[in-house]
Amino acid sequence: MSDREALERIANGRAWEDFCDQLKEAGHKVLAAAPDDPFDRAEGIRYVSRLARNFLRNATERTQPDRIALGHAESPKIGLDNPDYVYAGARLDPSATYRLTGELADAHMIGFGTYSGGLGTPGGLQRDGYLESQALSLDSGGHFEITLSQQPQQGNWLPMGPMTNSLNVRQTLLRRSEQQQAPLQLQRLGESKPPRPLDPARFSGALDRAGQVLVGTVSQFLAWTASFQEHCHEIRPLDPKFLAVAQGDPNTSYNYTYWELAEGEAFVIHLDPPDCEYWNLQIGNHWLESLDFMSFKTHVNHETAVADSNGHVQVVVAGRDPGVPNWLDTAGHS
Repeated sequence: MSDREALERIANGRAWEDFCDQLKEAGHKVLAAAPDDPFDRAEGIRYVSRLARNFLRNATERTQPDRIALGHAESPKIGLDNPDYVYAGARLDPSATYRLTGELADAHMIGFGTYSGGLGTPGGLQRDGYLESQALSLDSGGHFEITLSQQPQQGNWLPMGPMTNSLNVRQTLLRRSEQQQAPLQLQRLGESKPPRPLDPARFSGALDRAGQVLVGTVSQFLAWTASFQEHCHEIRPLDPKFLAVAQGDPNTSYNYTYWELAEGEAFVIHLDPPDCEYWNLQIGNHWLESLDFMSFKTHVNHETAVADSNGHVQVVVAGRDPGVPNWLDTAGHS
């Protein structure tokens, strides 16, 4: 689209109308895939509103990579976000070099990833570089410094690619309500540019992308839910075709199922924990949002789970406490 066309679409309101149409389309998709229950349907519309808020914020307030914001306070609930993770991220300019500094604090581990593309786009979210805290060189005080750039660097280096547009950070806190997250600071090196005034043509394109990503993300994860429903109460590895367009942590193995419970029923899961440095098991809603894990016990991990003498873990998903270890509260969901 030419700048002239983009300017016309802003001036006559068509850009905004098109976004509103895409917002309506996302809502219709959710309602068409919703369980026949007012509670789940209301959560579905809330899910669309949360995504719309996130993508609009990215389109209108976080458009300039020169303005560094390593935010985490309002991480969206997408694709069954992990209650053990504190997510943070920032927009990146692939031509720039950045310095990320911090310390581990109470984090069990931290994953740093650079990405291009995005969820809900035709090419999906593509990982360009990944670095785990276990591989970091720390100073005598436990602090680290990471360079983000396309060109290889000495010391801790997180690669960027020619299309890199974002940094995503995942801090793992095993007892999140009791622990302190790692303090992180991101700095762009070199000359700092002042923020640019709003460009109407670019803003028109940003609105288009926000609407397209909204519909694309809703469609993408509705396909996940439909896949999980095909093997209700049977846990299986995530289909690789889904991971191909949602590349997160390359060292994580994802397994999913769908559960449905009537009043008084429970879903009992028998787990022989894998031999790894971290695992967890969580439940979420139909829309692949984590539940209110700060108010309800909706997950266990390798530290919080209670195992028997043989190392076996039994997890019970139920609406009421059955009086056994490793109960996960459905928090009103069926």
